[in-house]
Amino acid sequence: MVRKTFGIYGEDLSDCDLFIETGMEYISCWCKNKETKQVKAFELFSFTEASINNFENLLKEIQSNSSFLTAKFENVYCIWGHEKCVCIPQEFYKDEMAAPYMEMIFGECNEAKFSKDTINDFVAVGLIPTKILLEYSSHYAISANMHKYYQLLKGQCLNNGENKLHLVFYHTHLILSVFKEGNLQLIQNFPYKIPADVLYYVLNIFNAYELPLDETIVHASGMIDTASPLYGTLRAYINHFFIEPVDKTLFVSEGFYDYPLHYFSSFCQYDV
Repeated sequence: MVRKTFGIYGEDLSDCDLFIETGMEYISCWCKNKETKQVKAFELFSFTEASINNFENLLKEIQSNSSFLTAKFENVYCIWGHEKCVCIPQEFYKDEMAAPYMEMIFGECNEAKFSKDTINDFVAVGLIPTKILLEYSSHYAISANMHKYYQLLKGQCLNNGENKLHLVFYHTHLILSVFKEGNLQLIQNFPYKIPADVLYYVLNIFNAYELPLDETIVHASGMIDTASPLYGTLRAYINHFFIEPVDKTLFVSEGFYDYPLHYFSSFCQYDV
């Protein structure tokens, strides 16, 4: 069963590109003006992980509940939000090594198609689920594929020389990235059920990477409520814990302002 979590709309989407982010338990989509990069519409759909095994029916149900996924867009970008992505130093990367890298970390890899994007001195290689891509391609002209890690890291890598963590929250998991003296150490998906799960991950990261508790900044974004026990727990134990700043000028539809904007920033704030 599909649940529509958010539906925020602008009046005219004819000048927009469409972005579709696909995770194991959600699909989010948004429309961004080609010139200004402002976000005019946003939808988020949640479902059980088992639903993605019948993606044709899942997509039909989502489209029937969407206000713009059946419209025509000149450019459509697919962002893959699963965990199967590796960041490889550019000097060691070769295209023929993509599949072996993936198998080494995630086990047997039956997919043969990968996204590849370069950030600074490393390459983000993400698996593209071919059956899901084929289904999308039967409805949309796909302009590009990229992994979620690449989209996030484009923004997170801008501040050099810092010790910092970024926590991007979804409903049942988070994406945690770690920087030491400005250098990426780790980016990974972590499941969580209770606040103590997240606190354990963060404190363990501090210890494993020898990050100073008094100096390391932890940025949060995504589905975290500032009145929640999760937020309160992290604030209580982490000295420098903040909600990541949001560029308010990007969100032009009034419906966005009914919610905290950091709910949407991890989807929409970083350009492709």
